[in-house]
Amino acid sequence: MLILPRSCLLHVPKTGGSWVKKAILASGIQCEAFSPGGNHHPGLNECPAPDKFKFAFVRHPLGLYRSYWQYKMTYGWDNRSAIDEYCHADNFDAFVTRVITRMPGVYSQSIADFVGTEQQPIDFIGKYESLVEDLIKALTMAGCRFSENAIRALPPINVSNKEAFPAEYSPELEAAVLRTEAGIINRFNY
Repeated sequence: MLILPRSCLLHVPKTGGSWVKKAILASGIQCEAFSPGGNHHPGLNECPAPDKFKFAFVRHPLGLYRSYWQYKMTYGWDNRSAIDEYCHADNFDAFVTRVITRMPGVYSQSIADFVGTEQQPIDFIGKYESLVEDLIKALTMAGCRFSENAIRALPPINVSNKEAFPAEYSPELEAAVLRTEAGIINRFNY
């Protein structure tokens, strides 16, 4: 989570949060990281500034699982994470199969912890797929003064090794992910 002068970023894992933090700093906005109790991503119920404008980003489940697996294959698995402990696999198909059978819909179920419910969402929910434009929109809505050009000029960071760890879905596996993550797909019009 990042605390900005007028807002808070709730960092949903694997949705560009590391880049967003760098973009916010590069744009001239001061911010402070907030992580109570260690290395997890604090959710909405842990936000120390409940009255500030809140924003977060979501990502299509197919891209999220691909990115998650490639990141873990590049940087290592962490058994303090339930997904890592129960679904770890050195093969992408095996990883996704384990996620959808052992923890079906885990992304759809956990997203409300960051962005609120459909009935009570946070102030702005952007998409990873339009990260630059949605970050600019969120900061503008929050009333921040910032350099839009600095955000647009920032290259990607924290990128996994896609060449060493290719992650392609079979049509059957893709359909299974879309079924088990229908909640997020429907809620955010993916």
